[in-house]
Amino acid sequence: MKTKIFLVELFTIPQAACDSGKANWTQVGKMVKNQLEIRFGNSIEFRHIEFMSEQWFENQKAQEILENGEVNFPFVLVDGEIASADKKINVSKVNRAIQLKIQQ
Repeated sequence: MKTKIFLVELFTIPQAACDSGKANWTQVGKMVKNQLEIRFGNSIEFRHIEFMSEQWFENQKAQEILENGEVNFPFVLVDGEIASADKKINVSKVNRAIQLKIQQ
């Protein structure tokens, strides 16, 4: 049986806008990816996408939900659906979103 792969996309502001005294978005992305892989193994494809990057412009769904005011940075989509859109990344919400998709 083929394992379903869930696309998890973390959208953030560019690195230059981060406070240098705190973890940067690349570090946060690696932490989130590691936590998800520990829980879900190889069924996760993780992408960290910065606002205004080439990958940002390739993602129409993310652009639409930002323009519609549904989210602000940072936010996480799981298979194109909002999983977390808080001021900080909420890994528990991302876990629940993936778990719900597994049960479908």
